[in-house]
Amino acid sequence: MTAATQLETNLEELRAMRPRETPASDSRQALIFGIYDRLYDHGHCSVDVVLAPADEVGKPDWENTGPANVSSLPADEWPEDQQAEKRACVIVSNIDGCDPDSTFIVTIHDETGIPGMFRIHGPEIDRVVADSIIGRDLGNRPPAKEPTELQKSMAKLREELFSKPPPPPAASNDNNAVKASPSPATAPKFNLINAQDLLGLDFPPVKYVIPGYIAEGLTILGGRPKLGKSWLALGGCVAVATGGECLGEDCEQGDVLYLALEDNQRRLQDRLETVLSPPQVRPDISRLSLMTEGPRINAGLIELLDQWRLAVEDPRLIVIDTLAMVRPPKGRNQDSYDADYAALSPLQKYAGEHRLAIVVVTHVRKMEASDPLEMISGTNGLTGAADSILVLNRDQDGPKLYGRGRDIEEIEKALKFNAGVWTALGNADDVKQSDQRRKILEVLTDATAALTPTEIAKEAGMKETNVKYLLRVMVKAGGVEKIGYGQYKLQGR
Repeated sequence: MTAATQLETNLEELRAMRPRETPASDSRQALIFGIYDRLYDHGHCSVDVVLAPADEVGKPDWENTGPANVSSLPADEWPEDQQAEKRACVIVSNIDGCDPDSTFIVTIHDETGIPGMFRIHGPEIDRVVADSIIGRDLGNRPPAKEPTELQKSMAKLREELFSKPPPPPAASNDNNAVKASPSPATAPKFNLINAQDLLGLDFPPVKYVIPGYIAEGLTILGGRPKLGKSWLALGGCVAVATGGECLGEDCEQGDVLYLALEDNQRRLQDRLETVLSPPQVRPDISRLSLMTEGPRINAGLIELLDQWRLAVEDPRLIVIDTLAMVRPPKGRNQDSYDADYAALSPLQKYAGEHRLAIVVVTHVRKMEASDPLEMISGTNGLTGAADSILVLNRDQDGPKLYGRGRDIEEIEKALKFNAGVWTALGNADDVKQSDQRRKILEVLTDATAALTPTEIAKEAGMKETNVKYLLRVMVKAGGVEKIGYGQYKLQGR
């Protein structure tokens, strides 16, 4: 990287910073995320970790790198591919004292491990200013931040709960020490209740926003890219805002907020027109509020949600599409599980306090899993923080929606997608059997003589064991009869 200018940096501090996945302290990942965290904490510029474009042999193409051809980290995770890892860098813009268009790249020299910076956009004169600011911020600890009112309150509460009581009086002899009781002012205060009193309390019933699928609390909706998660989320929003139907269930009408953070207003309008067609029978949709931009969870999102909640008549559902657009950056001292759990905990707490349903849309892993919950991208911290999880997936039998949660029964529904609307066909196993029964009946209808299970399975493209099981069921139910040894035909033919 001959074009880079060496920065005056305290490398020992930089290498000691913990990265997102706790690799070796002197790894490229540790340094890149250490640079990101240090610049982000100082707040003198905007930063992000990105991938530079690759040349013909897969190496970083620094000469042709520009703001328009860098890409985000896949699934917001450090790349496993060694060539892609070398393309990881920090893009820096909006630097104090520089032109708004000035953009720089900070990366790590492959051989020396020294941070280097070069300009990819904006006037050349800004290089000196940018080099001074970025070099200074990397070499100095960020300034101490004034604690917020919430942090002050939590510190005071922590001091009251966990301050140590005064030491007991000295024992008069070695055999009988005097036991000291904590004074009321210093005794720990906990919200204790005995089981008998708890059984006597009356709680309001759980509110179901989409019965059987979404209840009050925090729900994660995961699915593969382009499978239709956003269509499902928008369909639920429209159903609740209009008192309509979603996945075959009637929804009680209420106010809805949909944060379509990966869309713009034009695309969102197109989706609404598709879902609400034909226009002649379009319902009143005024109780659905829409946003295409929003702050991150730790930077004003909760306050934004509360402003909306207080401004509407009957808040029932909030959908955030997607998690990647609102989750806070991972702290340098957090492991992955803690970071995932902390990312969703504020939303789960807010939903519970105000009896709202909050749905957060996210992606799933590329690999299949025996437990659908394991498909959610990230650690178990995400699923652990949520009250319910829904996974939209497609296999050889078609699209399915799997769900499990604290207040919903375990479900696996077969779905059908048409004209922007998802429809529930029924329980996945029942629908699969119904489809296989139809195939068997079609084969027997076309046959000119009785057939064996092997012949039916070959014609229907099914497993012979499934055919044998369904034939026994169909014989008991009528419609199919068994003749001779192991041969079947339609009843009455």
